[in-house]
Amino acid sequence: MIDLAADEAFRAQESRMRLRHRRQLLWALVGVCVVASGLIWALWVVPVSQSVAAARPTPLGQTMELPAEGVTGVWASGTAALLGLVECRAETADGSSLRTWSAPSPGWEDTLWWMTPRTGFSPARSIADAGGAAASVTCSSQLDAYDGQFLLAGDVTAAGGGVGLGRMGNIDYPTGTLLALGAVGLPLFAFLMTIVLLVQGLRTRLSGR
Repeated sequence: MIDLAADEAFRAQESRMRLRHRRQLLWALVGVCVVASGLIWALWVVPVSQSVAAARPTPLGQTMELPAEGVTGVWASGTAALLGLVECRAETADGSSLRTWSAPSPGWEDTLWWMTPRTGFSPARSIADAGGAAASVTCSSQLDAYDGQFLLAGDVTAAGGGVGLGRMGNIDYPTGTLLALGAVGLPLFAFLMTIVLLVQGLRTRLSGR
């Protein structure tokens, strides 16, 4: 009977140790989520939002000068943008074309639309870095019957890159999508997990009395 009681006590203590280690790991995960979401907001969300607020809208069909360096995001509004009819042509002063690509979906427009300071504008295209050369972009509607405006601001696609995920890492997910989901999902996960861990800790203390 003594050995049985000692064995049960040992198992109970071992179970408490496993639960304590599990909670410590979950608290560490919460910390990682908080740090990661803070970096995403500080280095991506806020700068992009501020750049949109500072940009000057121009009617579709006109030409604008591109910034000297960095990937540029094209944000559009109006019926043409709503219908996905905005197309852009970018080229340097010597006539060389710059690569353009569309914003990923899901992305900023699906998760962070409320951080866009200009009502009605959404990411439409991204334009590759001109490498310091003078360059310009012309955005227009594919159908002349629809008009709208566009502006040049921060890029939401993270230069159009992707992150290899999946079992073999052979499935590329757009970086812009991962950032947009992380900006919203990581803080929410950290908040909910904190509540769960606090409730579990309270129940453990009450049951130990």
